[in-house]
Amino acid sequence: MNDKPETVLSEDDLHAYVDGQLDEERRAEVEAYLAANPQAAAEVADYRRINAALGEAFDGVMDEPIPASHVAAVKARGWRPALPMAAALVGLLMGGGIGWGAHGFAERDPTNLIAASSAAYDVFSVEKRHPVEVAATESDHLQKWLSNRMGMPLSIPRLNDLGFSLVGGRLLVGENAPAALLMYENGEGRRMVLYVRNDLPPARANDFAYARSNETGVVAWSHGNVGFGVAGGFSEKELVPAAHLVRAQLSL
Repeated sequence: MNDKPETVLSEDDLHAYVDGQLDEERRAEVEAYLAANPQAAAEVADYRRINAALGEAFDGVMDEPIPASHVAAVKARGWRPALPMAAALVGLLMGGGIGWGAHGFAERDPTNLIAASSAAYDVFSVEKRHPVEVAATESDHLQKWLSNRMGMPLSIPRLNDLGFSLVGGRLLVGENAPAALLMYENGEGRRMVLYVRNDLPPARANDFAYARSNETGVVAWSHGNVGFGVAGGFSEKELVPAAHLVRAQLSL
């Protein structure tokens, strides 16, 4: 009879294991647990894929000096020490606060809309267990929740004509206001996202702009102060029809 107590792991343990922050004894315990628990092992694999996606997007620029304009903006807004570091990082990533590193988008993406759409896809499309906060089965609630939090009516476009079904959505942190992410998936398990933010400088409606970073393509456009980005591991030829469908259904 084995009286050794079962190893109990938290999400923090799994993240620390992926990040290489555990001591040898705890790492051995985690590895033994993962060997006996395929579901937890799959979760760790998801975390590693997310880390890899973040690395591809930003590793080459994290040591660059922050532009003076970004520093001035932070000073102007005031420092908020109560904001947890993790939430602050998500805000920078999703809202484009570290967008100066997205050199491939910089010239045609002054508002960081394309970079933020790409990053949102890269981070959440690889998630197996928690790709969204609210599932498609609660689409009415999802629409009301996102509309309320963003302070604007936001319909949920249907992409079924292109073979994509709604997975669900989540609320993200934009640069100056909440942003929304809607995720879609086709029969092959390939995902596409719609990223929406309404904190852009007011402008006339503009045409589609396409850009690609690594394996992620983005078609973006704006209307007034609202920006839209359709992103995924697809070509421009595949993304543009989705963007047209979205814009037609949103009457923008």
